[in-house]
Amino acid sequence: MGVFVLSVSSAKRVACFEAYRLLAREFSSTRIIGVGSGSTVKCFLDICLEKGFFSGREVVVSSYDTLFYLYSRGFKNVVEPLTVSSIDVYIDGADEVSSNLDLVKGRGAALLREKLLALRATERIYVVDYTKYTGKPYLYLKPVPVEIMPWSIPWIYRELCLDNLFKPVLRMARNKDGPVVSDNGLFIVDLEPLKEIVDPEDVDKRLKLIHGVVETGIFPHRELVDRVVIGYPDKALVYRVER
Repeated sequence: MGVFVLSVSSAKRVACFEAYRLLAREFSSTRIIGVGSGSTVKCFLDICLEKGFFSGREVVVSSYDTLFYLYSRGFKNVVEPLTVSSIDVYIDGADEVSSNLDLVKGRGAALLREKLLALRATERIYVVDYTKYTGKPYLYLKPVPVEIMPWSIPWIYRELCLDNLFKPVLRMARNKDGPVVSDNGLFIVDLEPLKEIVDPEDVDKRLKLIHGVVETGIFPHRELVDRVVIGYPDKALVYRVER
């Protein structure tokens, strides 16, 4: 178990360093960088801060967690999403990546703001370790988080099953009583797949038609993905969405 954890940790850092190199090589003139949330993003931020890459640049954050982390590292040139209409490049992690480069995101409960930043970015790059890449042309490995209006419970559970595609589970907090509450004051429901999600783009649209659903953790490759950096202990591979 210890060797596996070390391998994943090493792969994550390899992927983050490759993402930094990609930014330094291709986005040296950027002024506004968007960043997501999670442990991989923090690893990426550490490298960029160590290299001084953020000097003279503004960083747009997707969560309070990322905001506080940057502050703790002494970086203060952070801006809220509502202050920018466009972002040069957006960097984030992912919980699952298919061979088509469709993603599942949202374990950190920041999926709504992450998707808002991805939508306004010129280039979207996601950084993952090899355990997140399934190599399958569909999504199935991780629950799909959806951010919902609290008062839509319990009616919404039946609708979220989506013809027996999912089993909805309200995400409960670990350090407080009751459910997880997002930065937006909303609840998170994790949709456990009961079968393969062969058309993530269609499922994303169908879920958002349900009254009470604000956003989903499905990031379809056609709309929200440009590149994915996959790290292994000894190398990093960069996959690009062909358009």
